[in-house]
Amino acid sequence: MKILFDHQAFTIQKYGGISRYFANLQYGLGNTDDIESKLGLLFTRNAYVNKKDLPGGGLLEHVVKKQSRRNKYNKWYCRHLLKQGNYDVFHPTYYNPYFLESVKKPFVITVHDMIHELYPHYFAAQDNLTAGYKAQVINQADHIIAISECTKRDLQKFYAIPDDKITVVYHGFKMGDSLVAAAKLDTPDKYLLFVGDRAGYKNFELFAKAVAPLLVREDLKLICSGGGIFTAIEQQIFRDNNIANRVQQVSASDAELANLYANAEAFVYPSLYEGFGLPVLEAFYNNCPIVMSNTSSLPEVGGAAAQYFDPMSEDSMRDAIDIVISNKNLRAELITKGKQRLRLFNFDNTLQQTINVYKQVMR
Repeated sequence: MKILFDHQAFTIQKYGGISRYFANLQYGLGNTDDIESKLGLLFTRNAYVNKKDLPGGGLLEHVVKKQSRRNKYNKWYCRHLLKQGNYDVFHPTYYNPYFLESVKKPFVITVHDMIHELYPHYFAAQDNLTAGYKAQVINQADHIIAISECTKRDLQKFYAIPDDKITVVYHGFKMGDSLVAAAKLDTPDKYLLFVGDRAGYKNFELFAKAVAPLLVREDLKLICSGGGIFTAIEQQIFRDNNIANRVQQVSASDAELANLYANAEAFVYPSLYEGFGLPVLEAFYNNCPIVMSNTSSLPEVGGAAAQYFDPMSEDSMRDAIDIVISNKNLRAELITKGKQRLRLFNFDNTLQQTINVYKQVMR
């Protein structure tokens, strides 16, 4: 069996859950007997791809410098591979339908979430996903992988997709994905951890207001990993709530992020919606108690191994965080349950279930 992945996620992202998911799949398939996998990629800045494995051994990076030209050549290369037909199943890594005229064999699409459909006001009007690209690819796919039951339900809410065309395959955590660094970042003694983007549905501004009294009262800091520097609006919120000196943003490597999880009082996930929530697994793996929203897929993934709150309520959010940071026994209990919960999300299961989908569409 030969599987072909396209360039999209690796063109769009340097880091991120989608490109990591596909990089792990591609690597896992390549190490499975009787299966070949190929990545339709000439150029990438993605951190999860070994540039030496690309055509030309990565030397093409020195020939074509302009990003727009690299993107154009990546798309051309994928179309070329599709027309050659030396594959059994095509698995595009995002929703641009450029390949539809060229693909002559079954293709599978993974739907990670339905955020654009549920919260369109958080996205630009000209966004391609809301302009019909996503719907076009979903409706023409031979099979759909949804990464949670929540994503499947929301997918069927917006599109008339029959049950037998959708398979739920949870994300799996590769045990080598996160290692506590020997040399950690310079961090305060007590801190809460927020990870990733902060804009829109990530609900960071309400979270900052909710947690402000705790930061002051408990001599606690807030570390935000990733997401870029704080915006002017965020900085004003910090000043208005007297926490400007208690919040810091860091750009952490994977190993440094693992250490941030491992030493935090708790990881807080106030998002209004997640299709799965990979940081939950990262926190489980690094023995970090989790306090998070009781919405979308998060309870499905977290189970009894997290403390939950209503993400629309400052009081609910603050109370849940307070309970966890004030109770050592509860934190220890959540850590133990997190280790047990993580076993349900083994990457080997993800890989085998995905292979089963490929075999199904080949039949």
